[in-house]
Amino acid sequence: MAIKALLIDIDGTLVFKGRAIPGAADAIEAARMAGIQLRFLTNITGQLPSSIAEDLKRQGINVRAEEIHTASTSCARYLKSLGDVSCFFLMPESVNSLFDGIARDHVSPDIVVIGDIGESFNYACLNQAFGYLHQGARLVVPQKNLFWFNADGVRLDCGAFILGLEAASGNTALVTGKPSPLFFTSVIDSLGVSASQTMIIGDDLRTDIAAAQNLNVAHALVLTGKGSSYTEGDSPRLERLWPSIAELSRF
Repeated sequence: MAIKALLIDIDGTLVFKGRAIPGAADAIEAARMAGIQLRFLTNITGQLPSSIAEDLKRQGINVRAEEIHTASTSCARYLKSLGDVSCFFLMPESVNSLFDGIARDHVSPDIVVIGDIGESFNYACLNQAFGYLHQGARLVVPQKNLFWFNADGVRLDCGAFILGLEAASGNTALVTGKPSPLFFTSVIDSLGVSASQTMIIGDDLRTDIAAAQNLNVAHALVLTGKGSSYTEGDSPRLERLWPSIAELSRF
């Protein structure tokens, strides 16, 4: 069946260390010209879709804010669907507006929410979160990536700290971003296409490709970003292996 929709990762696939992947802009335009619906799914937690779109446009990549779905927007949507709950947030201030209307509780929250707050992570805030989990709060996180790349090199992501809290509290986090099947299926459904008409493109075996394989969706791993460390045998069911997103223009 012909592909009618593409779900494309951003960091490591379209851009890497703040710079556009060569050929990314042309690949996106080629897909648009072919009439393929595009959505961009990312585990970036510290930026609003509008901010990400502006960053991409500065790199020459034409993406609209409404086409971007982040782990943080998915997390906010999930929390609001629960109704009357209170939360303790360790989230970047830059995305606070997403969580407007959700009760904040620093005494006995129902839910602990943790995203990537970078260098603001410290013993005090992690121990505070652990205390709430020990009291019975649930753990909900936008994503559990272990690391990411910036212009200076590799950096720990929030997943490294979340794993420690899970181990200490015995509380398994509910992940609202990648590789959560709901994150992908909600976007597919909103496009009015089927899974068999969709392809997922990304650089991360643990999030992008694992989700595609679990959902039986066509997929391509790009050998940029995290994909640059791929070795044969890492994913025995891998459908397509592309040098970069530029290959999309020839697909």
